[in-house]
Amino acid sequence: MSTTHYSPSTSAADAERYIRGKEDERGVAITCEVPGGPGAFSARARALTQNTTREVEALHYRQSFSDEEFDPKNPEHVQRVNDLGYQLAKRMHPDSDCLVVSHVDGRGRKPHNHILVINHSNRTGKALSDYRTFHDRKAGNQRGVQSANDELMREHGLSVVKRLEHAPKDWELRREDFEEGGLDREMGDRMSAALADPRVVDKAGLEAVIEEQNQQLDDAGERVPRMRLHSPVSKKGKRAGQETWTLYIEDRRGESGRADRRKRASALSADFTPEGAQAFFDYHQQQKEQEHERSARQAEAAERARAVAAAARQSGDDGAVDLDPRRRRGAEYEDCHADRAAEEARGVREGHGRGDDEAAGADHDPGVDLLALQRRVREDREYREQAERDREHARRVRAESQRRELERRVANLGRGGAEESRGYGLGD
Repeated sequence: MSTTHYSPSTSAADAERYIRGKEDERGVAITCEVPGGPGAFSARARALTQNTTREVEALHYRQSFSDEEFDPKNPEHVQRVNDLGYQLAKRMHPDSDCLVVSHVDGRGRKPHNHILVINHSNRTGKALSDYRTFHDRKAGNQRGVQSANDELMREHGLSVVKRLEHAPKDWELRREDFEEGGLDREMGDRMSAALADPRVVDKAGLEAVIEEQNQQLDDAGERVPRMRLHSPVSKKGKRAGQETWTLYIEDRRGESGRADRRKRASALSADFTPEGAQAFFDYHQQQKEQEHERSARQAEAAERARAVAAAARQSGDDGAVDLDPRRRRGAEYEDCHADRAAEEARGVREGHGRGDDEAAGADHDPGVDLLALQRRVREDREYREQAERDREHARRVRAESQRRELERRVANLGRGGAEESRGYGLGD
């Protein structure tokens, strides 16, 4: 299942920098219709809107998927998510250039797309008016982005969520609500980056990373405004006895009229509350424990290998250390069991020359569920076939978009040639 969110962007450059990352490191899959590296898309958006009265340079959509349908650690799944984002963009705005960047670094590490569409139709030359709301609007018969997304999900055999009245308010969705270059947006960006740091497993770690940020330099080579997290315990109201987070940032620009700009963290994002941040803490702690377990297993395996090598050197043979009778019987059993499992696996693939039902009913090790194996193989094959159909459809959509753009340019070139001919008195 997937959900969507829409927000207009008055600065395509700022939006592109955010979704790509400062070093173009955030996107795990990227599709861009504007040729060139990072910045080419926003440069075109700026060029198409700077001589107009449009305040919005790009439409910014976010398309979020459930990790039950797409594994964020599987590159094929992530690429399919990116393809679905591109298809959604072209379904809504077939005549406009788009940029689709897939992330897996948000809360819960669920795969999601950031979709930027330039607020300009290459066919009409006008600003975009459709799909600029979440739900459908009766007035003007306008379609909402969630309706287009639900149609796309049904076509690809994916589940559709129930009607959402209120979209979640995490930072990536709220960011466009705050002024570009303002202290509120800077606080949100820095808090979001701090929570994404894998070292942050508790509030003390969060405060340490924020202090590290305070030592960094901005693009002008000056130290960034100092920021700190204040976390008092409420004494009254609904949150009496509970911790409340407030962010303070040095105000050199005079936005607040005080030395510091103060903002309740929950007013920026639900992620920046003690409850919201706990999801990030838990995830980083889980990853840290898993990494520790992997390191311990690798150390144990290396130690066993060293022990075997040492025993081989002592016995003077080539490393084939003799086992006591009981361990030898266990090793022989494992070899026999492995051979039998391999034979049964071949039986599943070949069907033993019989039908599935007959093969499943044959005598076999009860520990091996042939029907389950067949079902997994079939589901994997169906998924790969569907993923290939998705990629092929995305290629067709991309080719059609390029064909339309080429026809438009040829037509414009023809009109320009005709006007030039008339200017020189030719063809009269």
